[in-house]
Amino acid sequence: MNKLALALGTFDGLHRGHLNVLSEAKAFAKDGFTPAMLMFDIHPQAVLKGIAPPLLITSEDKEAKAKELGVLPVHISFEEIRNLSPEEFLRDILIKKHNVGAVICGENFLFGKDGGGNSKILCELCDKYGIIYKMAKSIEYKGEMISATRIREALSVGDIKLANEMLGRNFSYDFLVVEGNKIGKKIFGFPTINQHFPTGFINLKHGVYASQSTVDGVVFPSVTNFGCHPTVGGDKVLSETCILGFDGDLYYQKIKVELLDFIRAEKKFNSKDELKAQIDYDSKLAIKIFDSINNN
Repeated sequence: MNKLALALGTFDGLHRGHLNVLSEAKAFAKDGFTPAMLMFDIHPQAVLKGIAPPLLITSEDKEAKAKELGVLPVHISFEEIRNLSPEEFLRDILIKKHNVGAVICGENFLFGKDGGGNSKILCELCDKYGIIYKMAKSIEYKGEMISATRIREALSVGDIKLANEMLGRNFSYDFLVVEGNKIGKKIFGFPTINQHFPTGFINLKHGVYASQSTVDGVVFPSVTNFGCHPTVGGDKVLSETCILGFDGDLYYQKIKVELLDFIRAEKKFNSKDELKAQIDYDSKLAIKIFDSINNN
């Protein structure tokens, strides 16, 4: 059985910095190692601080993306290891339990009880136990290190372009399509899909986004409203997407929606006719944005 080259971290966004760590792990494949990625069952801060930062990606999507990249997800219970010393974590969990032969981490990696171990200590312990150690360099964008915190901040103010640049992909979600009040079809003449964000997932800036949606492998331009739809008396926050050029039933399916750009803030219109005219304008702009991104 091949030893693992294990990428260490929380990987709570799978952004470009994380992808660089995974790339370093994959480089060990040529030496007979199996590239792998640590996946905790819960974000460490949820246990240590009682609250976790908002999710940028679900565990299911994170695991799927890891497999797409050719990286084996290694599941470890955080409760199981939270009180272990740095040495115990490396020796008993990584080496003995998971057959790890190489570890890769970022510059700011902390591990062990109360974060008592850093990259320097990890390097020393790896030397002691004959484990290969590799530190992946941080990736910067616009002069600052890419981090999940920066991406959350960008999403909170609607800066989708910045978030996508740091992610190295379009921010996306594929939550179940649920039944709504069918106002889009009844009043405006076009169907929409409604998706509720699960508890703990990031709360986006309320407003209208240019987006693209994938149905049965086909990517359609779309326009997405994230908010509570004040003009039609909405009171629950959800994602509502009009998939342009598609008119089918998608209830209870998981549909991938990718946000491309922020168009405008959510507002309450004086009438449904005024809202419909704005939606027509938003849709045309969303198509232009979709075409400009996908035709480059």
